[in-house]
Formats: sequence, structure tokens, C-alpha cells
Amino acid sequence: MTRPRSFLALMMACLMAFLVSCSSVEAKVPTTYTTAQIQQIQRYVPTLTEFRSRMDTLGTLIQNRNWIDTRTYIHGPLGDLRNTMKSLSGTLLPKSQQQAVDLTKSLFADLVDIDNAAKSFDSAKVSASYQKAVNDFDTFLQLLPKP
Repeated sequence: MTRPRSFLALMMACLMAFLVSCSSVEAKVPTTYTTAQIQQIQRYVPTLTEFRSRMDTLGTLIQNRNWIDTRTYIHGPLGDLRNTMKSLSGTLLPKSQQQAVDLTKSLFADLVDIDNAAKSFDSAKVSASYQKAVNDFDTFLQLLPKP
């Protein structure tokens, strides 16, 4: 009785190996957005537009050398920017996703630099980091598909 059972197990193993070797697991990478994806991404646009205007307010605080309010503004009104950008990055096409993630990391490194420079009253470093942060944010917004 053990011979037919082991023979059947051997035949099933060979059949499974054959089927697996003949199958194709190639995943197709999407190259365009679907209408549903564009609608999902467009839901983030008003929030990002609001955050972009807050970056202008941050620039005004930096220009006025109001270091305490600059640091508070980064942690307060701009506090949810990272989560929004990370969530949005996941909905982009794979070719744009990695660039969006990198821009998000770079933007927040710039905000940390602004915070640290404001703590030490280094206006030159604050201004340079602010310019980099605005450039990163604008580049991120250019990754979004148009409706």
C-alpha cells in the first residue's frame, strides 16, 4: 500500500513542478493613472495647496527673524505635512513613487535644518534650508497628475 501512495506523491510533485515552471508571474507595471486613481490623488490637492501657502507664511516668519514662531510653526501648522505626503506618495505610479518618497524625506530634512538653525539663530542657514524645502515641495507637487 505504501508503494502506490509514494508513487502518487511523486507524480503530484512532478506535476506541481511542471505547472509552476510553466506559469508566468510577471506583474505588469501600470504606466498611466486610472480615473479612480486621479480622483483619489485630487482629494489631496486642497490639503497640499493649504500646506504650500503655509510654507509662504513660514517664509514670512523667517524673513522677520521671528525664530520662536518659526520653530512653533514647523511643529504646529506644518506638523501633518509629512503624513499627507507619505500617504499621497503611495498612490502615485511606481516610476514617480520613489522620487516622491525621496522628496518627502528631503523636505523634512530641510525642515529639521530650519528648526535647528532657528534654535541657534543662524539666519543664513535658515534661509538656505527654507529655499531647499520650498524647491522640494514644488517638485513634489509637479509629480501629481493633472485632473
